[in-house]
Amino acid sequence: MPNLVTLNSFGEVAAEDDAVLDYFVQTNTYQQIIDGSRMLVLGRKGSGKTALVRFLTEHPASRLLSRALRFRDYPWTVHAQRVDHGASPIEAYTVSWEYLIAVHLASMVFDAIGDCNDPDITKIGRFLRNNYGQAKAELKDTLVPDALRVEGSFEPMAFGFKLLKIDLRRKPSERSLGSELSVLTDAILRAVMNAAGRFLADSTVLLHLDELDQGLATLDATRSTMLVGLVLATRSIKRKFAEHKIRLTPVVYLRTDIWEQLQFSDKNKISESQATRIEWETQSLRRLIEMRASTKLGESVVWDALEDGEKMRGSQPKWNHIVARTQLRPRDAIQFCNIAFGKRADRSLPLTNADVVSARQEYSTYLKHELDDEILAHWPMWSSALETFTALQIHTFSPEQFRAEFQTRDDRTPPDEALERLFSFSVIGYQARSGYGGSTWVFRYEIPSAHWDPFTSLCKVHPGLKEYCRIQEDRHN
Repeated sequence: MPNLVTLNSFGEVAAEDDAVLDYFVQTNTYQQIIDGSRMLVLGRKGSGKTALVRFLTEHPASRLLSRALRFRDYPWTVHAQRVDHGASPIEAYTVSWEYLIAVHLASMVFDAIGDCNDPDITKIGRFLRNNYGQAKAELKDTLVPDALRVEGSFEPMAFGFKLLKIDLRRKPSERSLGSELSVLTDAILRAVMNAAGRFLADSTVLLHLDELDQGLATLDATRSTMLVGLVLATRSIKRKFAEHKIRLTPVVYLRTDIWEQLQFSDKNKISESQATRIEWETQSLRRLIEMRASTKLGESVVWDALEDGEKMRGSQPKWNHIVARTQLRPRDAIQFCNIAFGKRADRSLPLTNADVVSARQEYSTYLKHELDDEILAHWPMWSSALETFTALQIHTFSPEQFRAEFQTRDDRTPPDEALERLFSFSVIGYQARSGYGGSTWVFRYEIPSAHWDPFTSLCKVHPGLKEYCRIQEDRHN
């Protein structure tokens, strides 16, 4: 049995604060990014998007060049002004995003190859220094200059003339910014393709666009249009490099709830062929906890060695009991285990049933706050639904019971709309018929493609919220 005295935690919940390189679990999503088959990574808050980016950018891998653009302090307002007033909003933003991506791909390739006499590298270096003062462009500065100096570097042709300068600040009556930026972007990408083909043909180059939701309280029309433009720009550039057989891919990371709000014509095509979803299941989460424990203890550890083997009430294994209270996200499993292991009176002993039970109240409060971060931007009064569960005092309830109680607390949100919203965020599940006359519970965190059934006769509150809502414990939960 391992010495559990030093096992004080399983790491930090937030990937940006954690040593993810020490215990990263490689998933199918990781491989799809590496082989360049996907350019859009979708996942709920806490599903592991930031951990994935950190591993790909900080973990040394053979013939892999990887850089992250993090939009935590990005000047969105400035970007919104750099548009061609003669184009549709999505088209205008697609052009500006293509330029931004091209600049940072060029910066990556220049940095990987180094300053040399190669004509394309020389053009790239000169353009970057002329406009950004150095060969490594900063994300926040990409679209800030009032004008771009092109003279002495690429000097592409537009309208029959060489471009020597491109003004990024345009009056509404000026309708040529999109065309000028497009020819400049194409010139930058040609130089990147040529240089990468000569010096980096055996390498994979990945540019990660992450933390696009930072500081985003609500997804207004402008930000929505900008994000659609980003996705379309990423697809466009990925296609251009695919034609030239260079493994160079920009990758966009988005929260699932944001992606679901975006509306544009090619969304379904991109979802099916270019997107990958970060999804976890019971066994992969267990491997994650085992890997973290092994790293912390300095020896290989399996879950069975961390607990006493006693079943919870209803003959439920402890791990199943814990996972049932998560939303199949790494941060949920880590948080529950951190709380439970911290409750042990004797830290040398494995986890007991009492430790698990005593962790549930604190964990339930944590889960409610996590859901606040996701739901409040869409539904500021969602706490009225939690109050409804508290008033009902039952784990499973009928839609009729919910409607009657909810209407006394919220007279602005239709009860049926509230139920659908609660299901979309996995706060509740519903009972559905299964094969052979049986039934099953449908939660969206378990089945992301599931839709709300307005005709269901029975609903259930997510088990992780039972303590927060002061709901009575069912016999088998």
